Amino acid sequence: MKIQALLLLTVLVLCKGRKFTRCQLAVELLKTKIIEKTFLGNWVCLIEKVSNRDTKAFSVSPSGKKSYGLYQIPQKWCREGKPGGGCHIACESLLDDDIRDDTRCANYIFQLEGFKYWNQWTVRCKNDDMITKEIYKCPDLNSPRSSPERSPRLSESSMKFRFRHRRSLRQLLSMRYRPIWLSSHLK
Repeated sequence: MKIQALLLLTVLVLCKGRKFTRCQLAVELLKTKIIEKTFLGNWVCLIEKVSNRDTKAFSVSPSGKKSYGLYQIPQKWCREGKPGGGCHIACESLLDDDIRDDTRCANYIFQLEGFKYWNQWTVRCKNDDMITKEIYKCPDLNSPRSSPERSPRLSESSMKFRFRHRRSLRQLLSMRYRPIWLSSHLK
C-alpha cells in the first residue's frame, strides 16, 4: 500500500499537465471526435467546475476516495499503477496532457449514467447555458466556410457557354437514345 502511494505521488510530481483556457478546451474536446458538439457546453462547464480546466487536477475526499484529471474521474473507473476499473485505464494516465483517454472514459460514464453522475454538473451546470454561449464566441471554434460564396448572377462567359450548348427539345428527342416512356408518347 505504501509503495502504491509513493508511486502515485511520484507520478503526480513528474506528470506533465496542462491548464486550458475555455476556448482551447472546447477546440481540444472537438478534436478528440469522442463527444458530440451538441453537448460541448455541458462538458466544458463540467470540466471547469470540477477541475478548473487543469489536466493534472487530483483530489481526495474526506472519506479517502480519489478523483483524477479534467473530469475528476473516481478511482472505481481506473486502477492505480496499471489499467483497470470500469474504463480499464491506469489512474495516472488521467493526469497527463493527453485528454483523449480521459474523454473516452468520461464519455463512457456519460453513456451509462448521464451528466447527473457528476454532482457538480447537476448543481452548477444543469440549468446554466452561459458557458455554452461563451464557447460559441471562440474564434477557433467557428471556422470560416470551406467553399467560396457563390455569385447569384452568372458571368458573361458562362452565359455564352450555356446558350451555345443549349439544345432544343426537338433535338433532344431526336437523339438516338430516348427513355422508353418517351418513345411510346412520340409515335
